[in-house]
Amino acid sequence: MGLSTVSLFKKIKFSDEKYIRLEGDLLRRYQQSLLTIMEDIVSVCEEENIYYSLSGGSALGAIRHKGFIPWDDDMDIFILGRQRELFLQSFEKKFGDRYWIHSAHTHGYGMAIGRIRKKGTILRGREDMDTEESGFFIDIFWIENAPDSKILRFIHGTMCMGVGLMLSCRNFYKNRILMREIMREHREVRTTFRIKIFLGFLISFLSLKKSTEITEAVYSLCKNNDTKFVTVPSGRKHYFGELFHRKDLTFTRKAEFEGYNWNVPVNVEKYLEIMYGDYMQIPNVEDRESHIILEIKFPDS
Repeated sequence: MGLSTVSLFKKIKFSDEKYIRLEGDLLRRYQQSLLTIMEDIVSVCEEENIYYSLSGGSALGAIRHKGFIPWDDDMDIFILGRQRELFLQSFEKKFGDRYWIHSAHTHGYGMAIGRIRKKGTILRGREDMDTEESGFFIDIFWIENAPDSKILRFIHGTMCMGVGLMLSCRNFYKNRILMREIMREHREVRTTFRIKIFLGFLISFLSLKKSTEITEAVYSLCKNNDTKFVTVPSGRKHYFGELFHRKDLTFTRKAEFEGYNWNVPVNVEKYLEIMYGDYMQIPNVEDRESHIILEIKFPDS
């Protein structure tokens, strides 16, 4: 039985009225807000010569729809792990008055990805039960180096999988009240959720911040910036599932996205094939992904 729940959360359907569905005009209004956040991110990356590209469903949307996937309720980007601190510091310096910048070192955040959140807004999901800094956001997935040696790559990948599971379980324990609510409605997740909550309890002597910092440190262990492969350990398919040739992912080309020309990986077709298979095929309604939304507030509401 696998313990990965990244995709599972995006496909769970809820009948309970306490969960908000982003659809129709509400979804489109939210998507437009994300574009303004992305404009600011791109401006910093271009000014500081920092690599960025659309990733995940945002890259898929650019290629298949020339913009958002019509039902998509988030945006994802890549930035090189070695440029993490440069980006975070540069963005804080330019836009710290407009945004919360969350990273592994943010108290109570608990995620190995970066997140840029707009102040004066609220989008509260399952990760935001205990934080006030819960604004509209764009996720940053860090591209990390993977060793050339197959043995070292296997060791590094296994370590990344281990600490990633540790962090996920630690978050399950932190959010155990919400997880138990989900379990009551969805019997199919009960065993997995119970195991992750229990494992999270066993390591709860580690603070969430320390767990996240350990995870990021392991993810970024390989310091050789010229290896053949790179990986996205925090991605939905984890280290081995998101292992790519450096030349395919760390070079970019432009693609249209809602009228903007933004970067995508130079071999975005190969990337999307690995991530989604037949990526030009529109999924059935029941297979379309969305997030758990507990609260949403626009700046003028």
